[in-house]
Amino acid sequence: MARIISIGDADLWTEVSGQGDPVLQIHGSGFGHYNFAPLSPLLAEKFQVIDYDQRGYGDSSRPDDYPYSIERWAADAAALLDAMGIERAHVHGTSMGGMVAQAFAGLYPERTQSVVINCSASKLGRNGRLVFQNWIDIVQLDPAGPGSRILAELISWQALSNGYMESEAGRDAVDQVQTILRDSNTLAPFVAACRAMQEMDLRDLVRAISSPALVLGGDQDLMTPWDQGPQGAGQQWIADNLPGAEVHVIKGGGHSTPFDSTEEHASVVADFFSRHAMEQAR
Repeated sequence: MARIISIGDADLWTEVSGQGDPVLQIHGSGFGHYNFAPLSPLLAEKFQVIDYDQRGYGDSSRPDDYPYSIERWAADAAALLDAMGIERAHVHGTSMGGMVAQAFAGLYPERTQSVVINCSASKLGRNGRLVFQNWIDIVQLDPAGPGSRILAELISWQALSNGYMESEAGRDAVDQVQTILRDSNTLAPFVAACRAMQEMDLRDLVRAISSPALVLGGDQDLMTPWDQGPQGAGQQWIADNLPGAEVHVIKGGGHSTPFDSTEEHASVVADFFSRHAMEQAR
């Protein structure tokens, strides 16, 4: 059931499904909680799945003048768990949500049972920063803002695998992406999120992560490739700098593995969380 939960200076749309260890799912830029729509029912078969719209997205508070940052979104996640009376959770972040998940696990190790970092980066290289500069330019030039058809076409190409786009499921992908972008975003928070990703450097926080970690992504990820170049720190850097981290590469998967590789993504994540269950940690 969906409800609005207050964390003091913001109201966050939240939906809880299933029973078991709590799994906090942190969505990426642009999509709001829809990022996990295909996965949540599968994970809810074994876990208490917590989906929410981060500050600036969907049906949560969307202030234009808030100083958005990856670390502040991580603080919001901790405040949400406080409001729900949850001391500790598994954390599952995708894309920008994977960046927030890194920050959360590094800043709040005592609250992180385990963490999945999906299709993400710790620091964007020059090409990585250009991806989001392109998004900013489009939404500022197009009167439709984040609901831009041009943006939806670009993100569909950047995020979804070739196999998915050529399948029957991908037939209406651009229309669906455009609808989600239009309904989940307003201009100022969208631009602020892009700039937050361009400016972030989470490498020290990654080194502070002490919980079990899984680095998960597709080998066709165009948006946040495993190698961010010498100026950045991509998924491969994260895996190399998290001692004991597990790594799973989805063959044929794009940036949005929750959509284009749903079954494999869900299976790998459920297995990882089950092997690091709270009962086993006691």
